[in-house]
Amino acid sequence: MQPNRYGGRGGNSLKKFSISDRDILNKRIKTNPRYECITSRTNSGFNTQRRHELEVEIRRYYRVRNDEVFRRISLADLVQLMVAHAEDMMAASGGGGEEEEEREGGREEERELPLKYRDELRKVVHGVETLEVGGSCSTRPYTLVDVRVASEYYEAHLATSVSHPSARLARAIGWECPALLSAKNRPDAIIVLYDNCEESAGECAATLQHRGYNNVFMLSGGFNLARDKFNTPLITANPAANLHPTDAATLAVQLAGTVLPPLSMADAAEWWSVANSGGESSSTNTQQLPTAERHTARTETKVQPWR
Repeated sequence: MQPNRYGGRGGNSLKKFSISDRDILNKRIKTNPRYECITSRTNSGFNTQRRHELEVEIRRYYRVRNDEVFRRISLADLVQLMVAHAEDMMAASGGGGEEEEEREGGREEERELPLKYRDELRKVVHGVETLEVGGSCSTRPYTLVDVRVASEYYEAHLATSVSHPSARLARAIGWECPALLSAKNRPDAIIVLYDNCEESAGECAATLQHRGYNNVFMLSGGFNLARDKFNTPLITANPAANLHPTDAATLAVQLAGTVLPPLSMADAAEWWSVANSGGESSSTNTQQLPTAERHTARTETKVQPWR
């Protein structure tokens, strides 16, 4: 019987390979270009590799020190506060026509709007105990201050933020911008400072505290964390004073599916349990999440550093 093209005898014989044959060793399965960016690995839990990746991510975004005299606010808390205030603004603008119809019909009963952002402010600001419930919902409960240089601010910044370069605090006269003056020590608002990656925002927050500001917070992770985790519409070049309702709805969806890295590896186990669950508990039940209890000055706020 003559050998076939596979090197064997008979019609159904397959090619025989030996252990020294390089053809079988060099055989590769064709890859699908659709899945080139996907790395396959087994979900083995919070192992050493994931712990190392989380530690690298923490070092990239955070610069936590034990001698911090200022208070921190997490990016998730800030976004939730922005979304709640935008929803209240939309509710207030939509309720004006109904009130006019009630007045025309002779019914002058005052209708109270649900100011949800007041509840969000109570949850975020643990260090400020007295908060006014009254007031108009047009007044924002937060003031975002960008302490980077002006050129970086006009290139891209967080939505609703104002520019106040850190070099301005070194002046003897005129070191305060109008936004800082209007929000200084307001019992119903907070001032949030941020930079790229906590290079100078902490020093600016400490300086403002020494100069009489008691409602100053620093944004953990800064601009880089917001850009990498949320991007648009939180990152924008538009100097708009308020957040558009459409952008607020988009931010709410992004927040529900985003889990931010913790401030330190001490919260790594709890972070993994939330991240592995898909971030569902990040927006539904925040009371069950562990708080960042540290024996430092930032324990005054007891805010969740990640959600």
